[in-house]
Amino acid sequence: MSASRKRVVMPEWVNEVVPVVQLFLNAGALIAGAVIWKLYVDNLKAASAVKDATIQNVEKSRDHWREKAEELEKRSPEVVEKSLAERIQIRDGEINRLKEDKEFDKIALRTLEIDKAQLEQDLFRTQGFRAMLALEDGYDDDDEPRDEVEPFVEEPPKSIEVSYIGEVAVDSGQLMVTDPCYVDQEWLQERFAVDGEVVKVEDTLFHYSYDGACRATLNGDGYGELAFQKGHAGAGVAFQTGWGDGMYPVYAEKHDGRIVRVYVNVG
Repeated sequence: MSASRKRVVMPEWVNEVVPVVQLFLNAGALIAGAVIWKLYVDNLKAASAVKDATIQNVEKSRDHWREKAEELEKRSPEVVEKSLAERIQIRDGEINRLKEDKEFDKIALRTLEIDKAQLEQDLFRTQGFRAMLALEDGYDDDDEPRDEVEPFVEEPPKSIEVSYIGEVAVDSGQLMVTDPCYVDQEWLQERFAVDGEVVKVEDTLFHYSYDGACRATLNGDGYGELAFQKGHAGAGVAFQTGWGDGMYPVYAEKHDGRIVRVYVNVG
């Protein structure tokens, strides 16, 4: 005998609910997919925005340092020399034009000649300053430790200014650069006994005293190093002044507010 099978008949409401449930499930899947897609797109946009911001920051930094480099280049001695030479040439043309004019103004001509002379003096000083910088760039201290590590490159200064910081009086036709802390312990109270010009031997060091400073500046070179009492260099440097005695202005070159060079206009 074969077993009889009963046919299961689903209620009618089930047949009506199943399509609705499937519809909701499909809609939920579509909504979930849309949310995931939106999150993905938002993530791409955020990454793109970060990339754009990074590029803008890099470009802004590049433009900033490019402007600083151009500004420093404009202040370089070479550019100053070129500018002064061009201004001198212009003044020459104006002077020649006034001389050819029969009704020229003598006062205006004299003013231009004085202006030209001042420009030539500024040009001469600028050339001397450039020579000093070239000497400074080529300076090599053999006592400095050396290693294979690449040296640190300092960023260029954001601001450069030259300020007048005072005057120094001269009554002996010479000046000395020294650290004030050495004066009390190292300065020698020697009798001034210089008679005539001093003959300087190579690498000569002079005593850290008034007599030693005078010997340093009268040796023919016009300058010399002063030694500590133990005999090694570094106590000071003495040098002649170009105009002898008088009051001389002192200027400081500041990079970002920090003094990096000091100039004494002694000639």
